[in-house]
Amino acid sequence: MANFFYYFCRELFLLPLSPFSRLYCDGMEHVPKTGPALLLSNHISHADPPYMTARFPRVIHFMADKPLVEIPVLGKMMQWGHVFPIDRTKNDRSALKTAIARLEAGNIVGIFPEKGIRHRATSVLGGAELPIGTASLWRMMNVPVIPMVIIGSDQMYALKNYPKRPRIFVRVGQPLPCDKSASKEDLRDSIAAAWRDLFEGMKRDYDIQPHELPQSAQERWGQPVPPPTSET
Repeated sequence: MANFFYYFCRELFLLPLSPFSRLYCDGMEHVPKTGPALLLSNHISHADPPYMTARFPRVIHFMADKPLVEIPVLGKMMQWGHVFPIDRTKNDRSALKTAIARLEAGNIVGIFPEKGIRHRATSVLGGAELPIGTASLWRMMNVPVIPMVIIGSDQMYALKNYPKRPRIFVRVGQPLPCDKSASKEDLRDSIAAAWRDLFEGMKRDYDIQPHELPQSAQERWGQPVPPPTSET
């Protein structure tokens, strides 16, 4: 029943997006068929999860910002579909315990390690440093990391783009094995390097244009850019 709500939510969120966008996915063959793993992706818009799951071959147990999971009815459905909350206003040990339990049960746990929606210089793809937290979890659990990069989903913030059916790109890279002898900083840097390698390859292979690169919702609306948030 839980998987029913996972796929129901996926299709519910894709319903208003799919007819007005063109999704390009590759690298799904790199996803381990069984066993636990951390799926780590950049985060550029609220539309990321539906596009990330659209062709992903396994169920993803997403860690999401607590206010999102507290939305009446929809939030409960998301929890039934394996989404679990994290309170970013504190050191949320409950969320950490849930992530560990999901991994120990052999699941894929999806996390946005940048701690919110990021673009341009505030993002790892733009040169920012990745927070250390997810590397600590990786080192503790000693599971593979599946790097993923999504580009283009922020175009869906602007209704004027819908008739153009903008391109959305999702690429999965080779799983990164955990090196228990490496420091948390080295593990963090290996995640960032994998993202940047994927990003450069996507720009080259898909001839991604400047207007398709990540921008804030406000930029897409022609408004001033706000400071970074912790939304997921």
